[in-house]
Amino acid sequence: PAQGRGDGLSAIALRWTAALLVTAAWISGAIFGLYILLFFGGTAFGGAVDRWNESLPGLHRAGASLATGAIGMHFAAGGILLVLGPIQLMGRIRRAVPAIHRWLGRLYVVLAGLAGLGGLTFILSNGTIGGPVMSLGFGLYGALMVTASVTAYSYARARRFERHRAWAIRLFALTVGSWLYRIEYGFWFMAIGKIGHDPTFHSWFDHVMVFFFYLPNLAVAELFIRARTGQLGKATARSAAAVLLACSLFVITATWFFTADFWGPGMVSGITGTSL
Repeated sequence: PAQGRGDGLSAIALRWTAALLVTAAWISGAIFGLYILLFFGGTAFGGAVDRWNESLPGLHRAGASLATGAIGMHFAAGGILLVLGPIQLMGRIRRAVPAIHRWLGRLYVVLAGLAGLGGLTFILSNGTIGGPVMSLGFGLYGALMVTASVTAYSYARARRFERHRAWAIRLFALTVGSWLYRIEYGFWFMAIGKIGHDPTFHSWFDHVMVFFFYLPNLAVAELFIRARTGQLGKATARSAAAVLLACSLFVITATWFFTADFWGPGMVSGITGTSL
């Protein structure tokens, strides 16, 4: 009986920490998605595309219309993905209104493919400010986005729903990468300063970050997938719950600071036309 209670508590802790992480990621991702749409969209409609470089140097270069269009598509699709992603992972909505889940799923796959292709096109036509290492890291990220979206859709079409859900979770983990890229840089700067970073993104921390913003996400996604399918033992479930809780607290803390200091002002800046 004692062991049974322990197993039950581990399962409850895992379920609640997983729900907390999804909720925190949704709220934070939605705020960041709105920032992307309002800042990049607002400056584009206002004829100030050059201001995209305020967010990340090298995003806009005069005369590079293909690169500008490609990265614009990447941002627009990515912003919508951040809002839609958690809705697709909600079992209640999926069971109650399956038609909405299917149509949003189709839209999600198309947008993920466009985001990945937009990023890849930008890299191939314009390169990146960080040179070959950044281009490789971002290029791999885009290729994984396209692969995950196509695979998730293929399993849904084949009605192999467990595999479909697993790939949908991996796709969402990749989708939040652009959001985490900024959060992780911000926390590094606050905690360590700009050690390992230079303005041209050629230093050692810059090279780590071009892979770190999405590969650990996939590891957490695998943990999440095994947790929801009951593939973890009691001790592993407790460790997994601790990891998910730590991730949730990180997301909540980061969202608070970034919304107040950067994303919020960025939304206002995109609408009003003032500089960040």
